[in-house]
Amino acid sequence: MTYEELRDNVSGMPVFSWQALKMFAGGRQELKNQISRWKQSGKLLALRRGFYILNEKDRKLSPSRLFLASEMYKPSYVSLEYALSFYGIIPEKVSSLTCITTKKTQVFENYFGTFSYRHIKPECFTGFTAKKDESGFTYLFAEPEKAVVDFIYLNLSKLKGDGIEALRESYRFDLSTRLSRVKLLMYAKLFNNARLLEIVKGVK
Repeated sequence: MTYEELRDNVSGMPVFSWQALKMFAGGRQELKNQISRWKQSGKLLALRRGFYILNEKDRKLSPSRLFLASEMYKPSYVSLEYALSFYGIIPEKVSSLTCITTKKTQVFENYFGTFSYRHIKPECFTGFTAKKDESGFTYLFAEPEKAVVDFIYLNLSKLKGDGIEALRESYRFDLSTRLSRVKLLMYAKLFNNARLLEIVKGVK
């Protein structure tokens, strides 16, 4: 398979996997060698092992980093610091895509930046909505209340005392942001963690 044949086959896909490429290619080893050459020449960009996107010049579609975050490690949704920054709950601008997954914790670094994924139990994998990016691709994004609960749960060991002062002082949480106490408590109860529930009850 030539690069031109690859480009024509996948140019309509926002991203594609090793499994998809095998449908168009010959032998397994030959494909591995071709992918290695195309990556070195910049024609193919690796998002993570076995997951690719065409270079900007050759791709017809332009998926956002938010879509890539949801697509390259499934199931996952954007949450934690990135979502907290988006909602104005923390003042810092966050460039890394911070996500929640039911799979194991992972960090991927590629041409588009850093994508970090933190593990939670499947029964807690909720509290997000489907959104569309500028190109019409769907990604999953946490509700503000779930982003807060996810963050507190995954940082419990760092939150001393009642936890609220640490959120305000160490992480600069703006807890005056309008949040639904009903949703905060509902999501906190999913984790079945008394310490988490105690801290969330103090969020006002």
